[in-house]
Amino acid sequence: MERRLSVWLGLTALALIGAGSIACSEGPARAQQATPKAGTDTRASLRVRVAAVERAPLDHEAEVSGVVSPFRSATVAAEVAGRVVSRHVEPGAVVEEGDVLVAVDATQLAVAVAEAEATLSARDVDLAEARRELERADELFKEGALSESRHEALRFGVDRAESARRMAAASLRRARRSHSDASIRAPFAGTIESVAVHTGDYLAPGVPVARVADFEQVRVRAGVTATEASSLRAGADASLSVTALGGRSFAARVHSVGRTADSGTGTYPVELWLDNPDGALRAGMVARVLLPSDDAEAVLCVPRSALVRRGGTLAVFVVEGSEGALDARVREVRVGRQGGESVELLEGVEAGERVVIEGQFALSDGAPVVIDEARAPGA
Repeated sequence: MERRLSVWLGLTALALIGAGSIACSEGPARAQQATPKAGTDTRASLRVRVAAVERAPLDHEAEVSGVVSPFRSATVAAEVAGRVVSRHVEPGAVVEEGDVLVAVDATQLAVAVAEAEATLSARDVDLAEARRELERADELFKEGALSESRHEALRFGVDRAESARRMAAASLRRARRSHSDASIRAPFAGTIESVAVHTGDYLAPGVPVARVADFEQVRVRAGVTATEASSLRAGADASLSVTALGGRSFAARVHSVGRTADSGTGTYPVELWLDNPDGALRAGMVARVLLPSDDAEAVLCVPRSALVRRGGTLAVFVVEGSEGALDARVREVRVGRQGGESVELLEGVEAGERVVIEGQFALSDGAPVVIDEARAPGA
């Protein structure tokens, strides 16, 4: 019995040792089989369309955004102190130059005019009397019946009377002007945008009363690049459209092109003038402006569809590498003129490089790609 038990235990031990040896020999082989080779990219390649960066002239009009503003506007203020006795206009009213907007109590101003008129009349009398006395003195002086000193004193008296008369006349003009300013009038024809006072308000000189804007014509201000600014000329015809008016188009004319770049945007100001007979254009509307350009210089350009926005900046995906191992790399770019389907690139790419124009929104920097040759531009 003991001998059989010893034999069975020995056979069991040999079996366990053999199984362990097999497991130890298979483990490294399986681990080596499951580990990919070093440097192998296991990410799936994405299929994209590309276009070559090429140097060509932009034969489209430059497109920029502009903002509409009135041709002229003014904040009308009180010029004399007084209490408002009547308000003649409301916001939205159409006025002509010289129309009364607000009237101030002119009672005291009318009294001042009357006093100035009376003073001027008194100075006229004084001057007439001084001149008559001088005429008599001239005759007496010739006859030797009047001393030279007395004759000079009378002549100076005329000069003083004339000066007093001029001062009185100036005071009258000032009083009449103040009386006229009690009626606050429109400085030009336009539309009342706002009225800041009501009947009974007390006004001091300089207090804003109303705002008037002239929309018979409008100005559109936009910013352009240095290249665009160099090709624009005052007087050139342009066109614009306004999305807020259903894309309605307007003919405009370039009035001025700035020579100093804006410190914030780096663009040069351009101002366009255009008629607005029906008043459809309003201040603050955004216009899509097409500016003429006679610049045929070849520039680096790519399709507009290549641009993507990443982290607040514009960028493109550039395909790098050799066939069979292509990667898409992000490049920040700086754009210039834009027109039609083409965009000028000022920085970030070189001529001949390939940029992704379809499929880039699924890409990350360094992602492997496959170029879809069948759908390439021109295929």
